Amino acid sequence: MSFRLRGVALAVGLAFHLPLLAQEASKDKTTLDAVTVEAARDRFGTGFILEEDAPKMRSSLSREGIDKQRATANPFQLLDILPGVNAFSHDATGMYGGGLAVRGFNSDQIGLTIDGAPVNDSGNFAVYPQEYVDQENIEDIYLTQGTVDADAPHVGATGGNIGILSAQPLKRERVRLVQTVGADQLWKIFARYDTGLRNERFRAFASYSRSEADKWRGLGGAKRDHVDAKALLSLSSGSSISLGVLYNEAVNNNYKSLSRAQFDAFGRDFDFFPTWAGHPTPVNGTAQTESFSNTSGAATPTALNNAYYGFSLNPFRNALVTSKGSFKVSDRVKLEFEPYYWYGYGTGGTQQTTLRESGFLNGGRADINGDGDTLDTVIVYRGSLTETHRPGATMRLNWQLGGHQLLVGLWGERARHRQTAPATRIGDSGSIADLWLASNLILRPDGTPYQNRDWRTISTASEFFAQDTLSFLEDRLALTLGLRLPRIERDFTNYANEGFNQAGDYHLEKSYSSTLPSLGVRFRLNAQSHLFFSSAKTFKAPGNFSYGNALASGVVRLDESLRAERAVNYEAGYRFQGEWLNFSGALYYTDYRDRLASAYDPINNTTTQTNVGPVRLSGLELEAGAKFGGGFSGYLSLTHADSRIRDDLRTGASSWQPTAGKAFPNTPRFMGGMTLQYDPGRYYVALKVKHTAKVYSTLTNDESIDGYTVADLNAGYRLEPGVLFKNAVLRLNLSNLFDKTYLSLNAGSGSAITTNATGTGASSPQYYVGAPRFVSLSFTADF
Repeated sequence: MSFRLRGVALAVGLAFHLPLLAQEASKDKTTLDAVTVEAARDRFGTGFILEEDAPKMRSSLSREGIDKQRATANPFQLLDILPGVNAFSHDATGMYGGGLAVRGFNSDQIGLTIDGAPVNDSGNFAVYPQEYVDQENIEDIYLTQGTVDADAPHVGATGGNIGILSAQPLKRERVRLVQTVGADQLWKIFARYDTGLRNERFRAFASYSRSEADKWRGLGGAKRDHVDAKALLSLSSGSSISLGVLYNEAVNNNYKSLSRAQFDAFGRDFDFFPTWAGHPTPVNGTAQTESFSNTSGAATPTALNNAYYGFSLNPFRNALVTSKGSFKVSDRVKLEFEPYYWYGYGTGGTQQTTLRESGFLNGGRADINGDGDTLDTVIVYRGSLTETHRPGATMRLNWQLGGHQLLVGLWGERARHRQTAPATRIGDSGSIADLWLASNLILRPDGTPYQNRDWRTISTASEFFAQDTLSFLEDRLALTLGLRLPRIERDFTNYANEGFNQAGDYHLEKSYSSTLPSLGVRFRLNAQSHLFFSSAKTFKAPGNFSYGNALASGVVRLDESLRAERAVNYEAGYRFQGEWLNFSGALYYTDYRDRLASAYDPINNTTTQTNVGPVRLSGLELEAGAKFGGGFSGYLSLTHADSRIRDDLRTGASSWQPTAGKAFPNTPRFMGGMTLQYDPGRYYVALKVKHTAKVYSTLTNDESIDGYTVADLNAGYRLEPGVLFKNAVLRLNLSNLFDKTYLSLNAGSGSAITTNATGTGASSPQYYVGAPRFVSLSFTADF
């Protein structure tokens, strides 16, 4: 592991010399800065558990816990220790993204919001955790493990929701700097300025960060520029208006996913090929065929069967503008209006592929390599390009009416989703004409860009929601009744392109809706404990990719019976919230029906979405936080899950795969997380351990990966306030302390799970390799 030496030298120098510049710490804790720091300290010290009152399973991570994690960590990494969560990251920095599943539901089946705005992909509901708020600007992250919140703006959430709340501007003026350095050339600078309270009504902040890191295996790296900003205007009588802006631009090389055979043959360092073979010298009049196949078998890797690392890129840029108007109509009535606008642009996957000069639309030909003929097959850079414009808004009314706490509202959005697959030329040296695929494209004979895919989807989503919380027995008993009415209309157009079967133009309109009731009951046993029960129905519409590649022999062949996923979730639990112990636990049962999966139709040569058999999920989730005295505190989470597929999977007119009674893939039967922390005040040391049991990789359970245990160590030293700085902290983060080698299933979508690894129609599940030991150092200071 290598370090950016000048950064490490700077951090070490700061660690040794800044205390010498510091003034004697004031013993008086009444100063504004000291009060702010003390107030931010979590009551149980770890920040992994907060007091919850909702009649359903819900877990939260506070600023206290976030502050102690690596400065580049993404939200999936932050949530990993919570009950029910099975997360992985491509590397320890979090800059390359990762995956997450909760109770067997993948991240594209879980709704995710930032300050109330939905950020799941509007087409396939995917989540990209590295694109969102800088870790330093996250105030709180919460997770509902199986039930979607009553006012959640989602049409693709079968398995619960995640909410990220960004930090508010401070009431005092402040400049904060955070410098992070680490292994694999990790380097991040974060700077934030808070205006403080102006005219007793207005406050704002703006921040910028730049992050870089090399890959831990193979060649390549990641670069990320990020901006967050928020402004808050306080109005009279408790009303306010806020505006938030997020902008993110990044380019990273991908990590290669491996089959089990590749991992066994080449080990955990195997990745994309380090060199580019180049093009042969073009010869006019001679048919030249450049060959390439990104094989998944255990063949000896060469430039002909393993993609070049420089042609597997993930460039993307995204922006999110959110606003919230909170208006106090009376002492009992509050109106909230939350408009937002999301923009996203980027490509992904492995872009290295071959293109025939005679393979253009309608028999067209074009000279790609410039040799004057159209006889060749040339390696080109072709990506899956997506551009999204997505405005929306939520309006809700909160009304306290006697013993009723009423919530009623509307949400709506209109997403314009443009998905293409253009290509550009690759130079002999491996240079790419335009890695963003916005210019210098390969053109058809008529001058229009070549496209391997050409889709336009207009998704119009809406939801009416209502909830009534009734209080009885002096608030000992609370009954919550909820109703959601989500609806989505898909307007899908496939334009003629060079992709699947060179499909011509066709247009489809589909709509999906559901009535989703919910029930919650909370009964207080005493001032410190309560019982709760919840039941809720959830729903996920099919992704827009369900309508692609549907043209065969000039006829659109789409399964008209395709239904939305649906599930009913039941929970019964108990919470204790005492002075030294905070405990929450629940039993759950989920009836999951109409699961969406990809199916191949050999007769029509099409791959379409279809509904497959039901799944029954049940289990137990526990979490507890405790203060032991003497500066010691701890957090513990335990998860036991039993997931069973109910029916065999039909794969043909008279063929079936034996899936009945099998465990649902990527659902560990047991997970346990623990944090033990010692924090006497001046410094802290926290050991974090997560165990994940064996998981199956296929629906037939004919391949699996072993369980593993990973330990992390986080430590920090709080410097005395000085002439130059305040609230200074030197932080050490050490991941995978014992350098454990392990695999995680590449389950990028809940509908794209491998059926079987052996036998008829078998395919190899793909895995990502757990990152090795990694160390980073961060210095934080306010000025």
